[in-house]
Amino acid sequence: MRIILSLLISFISTSAFAQRVIDVTNNNSAANGSLFYAVGGEPMNNAKYVAIVEGTAYYNDAFLPGKIILSGGKVYDSLSLKLDLMDNTVHYLAPGGDELIATTAIRSVIFKNLLDKTETRFDYSDFLKTGSKPETGWYQLLDTGTVTLYKRSVKSIKENKPYGLATVEQTITTSGNYYILINAVFTPVKKLKQLPDMLQDKKTELQEYITSKNLTGKTDKDYLELLAYYNGLVRK
Repeated sequence: MRIILSLLISFISTSAFAQRVIDVTNNNSAANGSLFYAVGGEPMNNAKYVAIVEGTAYYNDAFLPGKIILSGGKVYDSLSLKLDLMDNTVHYLAPGGDELIATTAIRSVIFKNLLDKTETRFDYSDFLKTGSKPETGWYQLLDTGTVTLYKRSVKSIKENKPYGLATVEQTITTSGNYYILINAVFTPVKKLKQLPDMLQDKKTELQEYITSKNLTGKTDKDYLELLAYYNGLVRK
């Protein structure tokens, strides 16, 4: 009888938990608490980057408002997030303010700019819709259309021990690599001027556009402008 009663109590408790619904769109504390159960979390090692004197391992050093998409498509909104591009980890603030690192696979991280109402999205390499396997890491989605444009910020760390000091100083540098995704083919773009040859159907138009707009490929804006022009041409 005691065994049956225990099983009944366990069943009722499990059912109640499974049916519990948390609104993650309006309450940041509830959202982060719910997130902990969904993706888990391990404490951040506060000594990890204490020797850095220049540069950053993160997309942004500050926690930013945003949301995540899990591998199965579940969305958690109204979170405080930070993206480590050195070791490809997602950090979030727990309800008590502790910084935790997500331990379960995340498909996308989307940061929100509350001032201009724009979003910055990063997709993880394992979830890019491509026939090949890209280099492991987070890829910033810059534009979508017939051709999708991604950028990967590659972080490199160098250590230097100044003369007379016992401690080591670290410097982190960032370089941007661009990629296009078209028909499930993910291809690196080393230079902006390569794009007309990679998009042969509009080669002449793209070459003329680069020249007329004096695009150099030194900024995201140049790549965005050229790909937006191409996507506009193929939609006509």
